[in-house]
Formats: sequence, structure tokens, C-alpha cells
Amino acid sequence: MYRLAELSDSTRKKAGWGLLLLGTLLLAVGVLWIHFSSLPLTELVDGVEEPLVVDYFNWWPRGSLWQGAGYLVVFAAAQMMIGGALFLWVLNGRMTWSRALFTAFLTWLELVIIFGIVPSEWLTFAQTDLDWSSQKVALVVPPILVLGNTVEISYGVLKDSISMGYHLVMLAVAGLFALELQKIRKGRPASAEKPAKKSPYGRPLVKGGS
Repeated sequence: MYRLAELSDSTRKKAGWGLLLLGTLLLAVGVLWIHFSSLPLTELVDGVEEPLVVDYFNWWPRGSLWQGAGYLVVFAAAQMMIGGALFLWVLNGRMTWSRALFTAFLTWLELVIIFGIVPSEWLTFAQTDLDWSSQKVALVVPPILVLGNTVEISYGVLKDSISMGYHLVMLAVAGLFALELQKIRKGRPASAEKPAKKSPYGRPLVKGGS
């Protein structure tokens, strides 16, 4: 974290604008990706099922696998845009009331994305496109592990377990990030300090004035 505080203004702005612009472009691609990947492969024409032809974007791959990849692209784009905004208008700046308000808004937006939008979209995607219902069996526990009984785990349980595991991991990541963020102004640790150059006589070299 201390390296972020040592960035020059030019490097910070280049990184910020790069993340923001690339994230915006990636977001547009991700929205198109999800839209066209979610289209059905066939349609009914006079009672006969025929391949669905989409003008201009008929080449776009479809199916739940590609649609799920599109969701990942949109999530990555959102993270890049928020990171770019932090680099541009928060990092290494004097903390005024307006900057503090903007930082709080970005933090709230990030928490909404991570703990609100992502889990909601996952549950909707699993229930509809993947059809992970409670009536479909995902795993069968070996009888030898449950005293000869038959124990089945449905896709509904698997879906909720993934959601629960995601929340636990992201809570841990958010807490660790918050702790590390407190060290951003503490400077380099002793292990990261570059050793001072020494003269042939063993004395540290000091840059003299003009």
C-alpha cells in the first residue's frame, strides 16, 4: 500500500484515466455480451423450431456459459471504473469535505456491487439460465460416509452454498483491505528500503548541491 502513496501525479493520472476509460469500454462490451449470449438458439416459426438469426450479431456465441462469462466481464469493468475514479480524484489528494463525500459514495457503490448486485445476479442466473432447482440432484454422498443411508444434495443447496461462501470470502477480503489501507501513509518498511550507495572508502554517498 505504501507504494500507492509514492506515485507521482503523472503516473497516478495515467493509471486513473487508463482504468476509467478501459473499464467504460469493457462495460459496454459486457452489456452487449450478456444481451446477445442470452438470446435463444432457436425460435418457433409456424409451429416449427428453426435457428434464430440475429442481424449483425448472429456470429456472437450463445448459451449460459458465455452469458456467465459476460457477467464476469461486467464485474471486472465496474471494478476498473471505481479503481480509476479513486486514482484520479482520491489518491494522494488533500482530504476535503467534498473529496470525503465522493470517497464515501464510491465505497458505498462498491459495497452495493459486491454484497448486493453480484449475489442477486448469481441467484437469478442460477435459478433461471442454469436451472439449478431444488428438484435436481447435483451430488450424491457415498453411502459409506453416511452409515449406508442415501443423502442427495440438490442444485438448489449448491447454489445457496456458493452464495454463502462468496459472502464469507468477500467479507474477509474487505476486512483485510480495510486494515491494509490504514498503512498507506506509513511509508516504506525497513525491508523495502534501498541500501544507500557507498563510496570506495565505505562512507554513504550524498548528492551534493550545484
